[in-house]
Amino acid sequence: MSASVLLTLLSDCLLAVVLFVLFWYVARLSRQVQGILTWGSAHLVYTLGATIFDAGTSMAEESGLPAAARATAHIGSIILCLGMAGLGWAIVLFVRRRPLHRAEFAIIFLAGAIPLATWLLGGNWNAQSVALNLVELLVLVWMCWHLRDLHEDPYRLPARMMMVGCVLLAILYGSVIPGWSLSQFGFDEIWVNVDLSIWFMLNFCMLMLSSFRAAESLKLSAMFDPLTGALNRRGLNAELATLPERREAGLSVIAIDLDHFKAINDFHGHDTGDRVLQRFSDLVRANLRDDALFARMGGEEFAIVITEGGMEAARRLAERVRALVQKMEFTPSSGRPVRVTVSLGVATRRDPEQTFADLMRSADEALYAAKHAGRNRVALFD
Repeated sequence: MSASVLLTLLSDCLLAVVLFVLFWYVARLSRQVQGILTWGSAHLVYTLGATIFDAGTSMAEESGLPAAARATAHIGSIILCLGMAGLGWAIVLFVRRRPLHRAEFAIIFLAGAIPLATWLLGGNWNAQSVALNLVELLVLVWMCWHLRDLHEDPYRLPARMMMVGCVLLAILYGSVIPGWSLSQFGFDEIWVNVDLSIWFMLNFCMLMLSSFRAAESLKLSAMFDPLTGALNRRGLNAELATLPERREAGLSVIAIDLDHFKAINDFHGHDTGDRVLQRFSDLVRANLRDDALFARMGGEEFAIVITEGGMEAARRLAERVRALVQKMEFTPSSGRPVRVTVSLGVATRRDPEQTFADLMRSADEALYAAKHAGRNRVALFD
């Protein structure tokens, strides 16, 4: 191994450490963004594995393949393959926002098992090197398969650049499989520089994607109530602003208030009160159409906004919510059942000049009428 190539590989290790710190820092500040820390960690493992593999093959070539040098190279190839699989895992976490499926865990297992089996079965250098590159090709295809679904701005451009990078790496790694020899992996300075340049682009694009996802998460957190997952006032106003004029003209609002909620907090504790709000919100969302809006207006006060069907559709929805909440069974850790009911007020826009704030006030008036009439009922604004 030439001194220049050795210096390049060591510089790459240092860069991988710096990138790991950057990804760790971004993940620490944006805990809701999945896959960032996994990518930084996997890239560091991959880089260390590649360096160990190159060092082992160099020692083996220069010293006639002693056992220690061969073992070093084999261990490096296993570490490299596991790191590569970890990069694919990171892409799944980032794009899909879910854990791995069983079939995907099989890819992680195979990434480590293939080079290990080649070593234990006494495979020659050609077999081990081909196994290593096949694992890399498999993971690159896996990454491209998921990156293709990032097709909306601002994710589209960096995701497409990463896909191009994966294709270039696949060509680069595939080119050294035929007629393999020790001098073809890692010891050609141009080959190494091209490889490192593509990986630099992939890491830069991943940082871009992470920053976009973090900004999106901050925007969403500003629009949604963190406890219940319902829209907050700002989020509701933002959603209303996007409604077409024809749909906005037919708005109906259902104002909802949980009955005697203060008593629930006083007798069962605020933790129980929070869980009641969460259960209530989950129940409401499960019974709404996709085009309905559900918002927490403050405390135990909520609102549902629908755009079609008029007063009768809103009344039926309000009555269904009331009946479902009344049947909701909730027993906290204290063992004392909590009975929850709601009062609801319904108002429908009849005047095109009526603002949403006016409509909300009308729904609130109907809500107060429902409470004064004994609670656990629906009242309509005439």
